[in-house]
Amino acid sequence: MQGKINNQTHLSGSIFWISLGLSAIFWVVDSLLTVLSTNSSFLPTLIGIETRGFWQRLIVLCFLFIFASHVQYSAKKRREAEEQLQETLESLKRAVGTTIQVLVSALESRDPYTAGHQSRSADLARAIATEMKLDQDKIDGIYMAGIVHDIGKIAIPAEILIKPTKLTNIEFSLIKQHSRSGYEMLKDVESPWSLSEIVYQHHERMDGSGYPRNLKGDEIIMEARILSVADVVEAMASHRPYRAALGLEVALAEIEKNKGILYDEAVVDACLKLFREKGYQLA
Repeated sequence: MQGKINNQTHLSGSIFWISLGLSAIFWVVDSLLTVLSTNSSFLPTLIGIETRGFWQRLIVLCFLFIFASHVQYSAKKRREAEEQLQETLESLKRAVGTTIQVLVSALESRDPYTAGHQSRSADLARAIATEMKLDQDKIDGIYMAGIVHDIGKIAIPAEILIKPTKLTNIEFSLIKQHSRSGYEMLKDVESPWSLSEIVYQHHERMDGSGYPRNLKGDEIIMEARILSVADVVEAMASHRPYRAALGLEVALAEIEKNKGILYDEAVVDACLKLFREKGYQLA
């Protein structure tokens, strides 16, 4: 937005000086025409002495000057309004960040594994989005959503979250509710990003086999496609209460094998490039 404000400032300044330049050109040209048609001297004609068209030229000059001044004033007021909007947006982002940190702290107190997973997934999702050259605002939104994408697990009994053995079908069905629970918790949070929808969709899959709504293809927003890949890679590569870490190579093989089936192709390609060509490491 700051670049937009600077561009508008430059444009308004240009219009002001162009208008003044046109006024000067008009004055000189009209003076020359008057000289040619009346055989008057140029200098007296230029400054308005013994010139029948003096007042007409003066009126046009005043009109152009007023127009240029109005453009500059309007641009100034618009710039001030946009700067105020930018300050409000930054304040909102800080407030959202504070709210999210409170939620993360609450979850971390119940399940330290999930808290660490969220931060590492958020870092990876941000790196993938950056590699894909997404807009910075969208990258920021992906990171913020990543920090809280499992926040719905607050509603799940702690003994299930930290259970050291395989989950039963009923327990796993409870775990699967965390996407919807997270959406319900975040949907009314004022934010410049679609945090609640990203959280809602991060377990959806491109072929429609995910949950909780069985979305597929373009029904899944890009932010959620990125977060879903980061989520899978981090989860498989890291230790869990019920299993040892499977390892990064196993995780990368999983997303590569299911590229275009479960996971977005462009997202998988960006993720693989980060690890295999650019030396990215999970924190």
